Amino acid sequence: MGEDMAWITEARAAEKDRPQVYTPKAVPKGWRYTPHIIIFMSSAFIMVVELVAGRLIARHLGSSLYTWTSIIGVVLAGMSIGNYLGGKMADRWNPERSLGWLFLAASLACVLSLYLNNLVGNLQQRWEVMFPVRVFLSALLIFILPALLLGTISPVTAKMALDRSKAVGSTIGSVYAWGAIGSILGTFATGFVLIAVLGSKAVILLIALGLGFIGLCLGPFRLVHALWIVAVASFFWLSQSASAAPFQIACKLGLQEGEKKVFFSEVKGRSVEFWQKHLFYHDGNYQLVKVYEEVSEQNRQVRTLVLDYLIHGYTDMDDPLYLRYSYEKIYAEVAKIFVADKEGISAFFLGGGSYTFPRWVQAMWPDSACDVAEIDPLVLEASHAVLGLERDTTIRTYLMDARIAVDALPEGRMYDLILGDVFTDLSIPYHLTTAEFQQKLARRLKPDGVLLHNVIDDFGKGGYLLGAFMLTLKKAFRHVYVFSSNRHGVSKDRDTFVVAAFNSDDPAIHGAILRYRAGHALELDGCLLNEAELSRLAWRCQYRILTDDHAPVENLIEPVVRARGRT
Repeated sequence: MGEDMAWITEARAAEKDRPQVYTPKAVPKGWRYTPHIIIFMSSAFIMVVELVAGRLIARHLGSSLYTWTSIIGVVLAGMSIGNYLGGKMADRWNPERSLGWLFLAASLACVLSLYLNNLVGNLQQRWEVMFPVRVFLSALLIFILPALLLGTISPVTAKMALDRSKAVGSTIGSVYAWGAIGSILGTFATGFVLIAVLGSKAVILLIALGLGFIGLCLGPFRLVHALWIVAVASFFWLSQSASAAPFQIACKLGLQEGEKKVFFSEVKGRSVEFWQKHLFYHDGNYQLVKVYEEVSEQNRQVRTLVLDYLIHGYTDMDDPLYLRYSYEKIYAEVAKIFVADKEGISAFFLGGGSYTFPRWVQAMWPDSACDVAEIDPLVLEASHAVLGLERDTTIRTYLMDARIAVDALPEGRMYDLILGDVFTDLSIPYHLTTAEFQQKLARRLKPDGVLLHNVIDDFGKGGYLLGAFMLTLKKAFRHVYVFSSNRHGVSKDRDTFVVAAFNSDDPAIHGAILRYRAGHALELDGCLLNEAELSRLAWRCQYRILTDDHAPVENLIEPVVRARGRT
């Protein structure tokens, strides 16, 4: 008897110490498809956050293979951890009571990610690590928490659906289907509508507002959710307000961006900070486009075009002949060699940017016909609105990808100049580098015309992309020359090179180009690479030819991108 009592006592103690597992005593009342709607919304929100994450991080780190790889990996890791934790929670607690808190926590994490994006964006420049590591750590710190908390929702909601249905297989299948449909809708809505209409930060706030509202509907303590919704709605309003006082508050909170100015206030007796609105600031389908005014080294008042975080052009509103970049000056000198004696020329530009060089061509040759392929309508609008490009300009713009634009040109239209200046971060879009595309351009070039394209590379640490692009051009043109932006010789650091390709055998043209060998006495911020240097580039890229079937541009530029992270 004593042994039996001891055994019973031990069993009761073990039962007491065992973790309590939630087991429904009866099927809870409620609409059968409530879990499906929750899964649908949460899956849509996850995809919105993932897409917007790429746009937010691009403001500090650019948009490259590294950024998207890091974001996708971090979001998937966060979702995986969240799924695991959510499954544990579903077994332990009542889904009807825990889901409201999970949505509230996810909403808080989304708003927090905006603050972390500003904080990490400023701090990451001081990290003495390679660029890929910097990108990964930035994505991890900013977006792991929202991804994790959003990941906990699915298993908890799936448990709710199973509690409300006796058909296990069809319930699980329908839950997965609703989640997939939500992911698809969130992807298309973000890419086609939300970012262009609201901007990246406002989209995150809208998602936080939606998460908070669902949490409010689910409860259980609705007052906390309601107060949070009011706060997020206020943040959203500040992110969209154009009024003076709200704009200052929004900039201080990191909800809007402006130029930070400091002046001494005699009234307050101290320095006062305020934010001045950019001349142009819009988050579009392709990139963040902003324009601000500054004073150049030559004391010129110039306007600067920035796409994401890279400067893409300078414009002097009073001087269309102003060229600031060395590669633009090389463009100008080489162009004069080919077309200086013509009264009017025809030119085609891959990429519009600030329209600096198309306007330079028109200023040099007033009767010129200029065509521009610019994929981003916001870039064109910025040029019209604040960069001095007249809306009734004779410069024709094809608002489409450059490769599509070449095919869309009228049959038989030929050009004296074709100039390429189009980038995704530091690399040329791969489909604009291939032999097939260069052959398309060659067919559009007049017999005495020239193709000029700039390439960012590092002769000392890389040179792979420059070498491959040079060899690819040789498949379409008889003559290819490469210029460095350093007049005294090839720089051992990152440089912007200019590749000139043409078919003319005119000895005068070749003689004029050869004058720009290293150490020349001419007024040009650049020099011609010699045969030994070209041979080295060809050897380093392993004599690679870029084709439509294989053009690993981002892999070839990887040493340059990686070296950018070393400070």
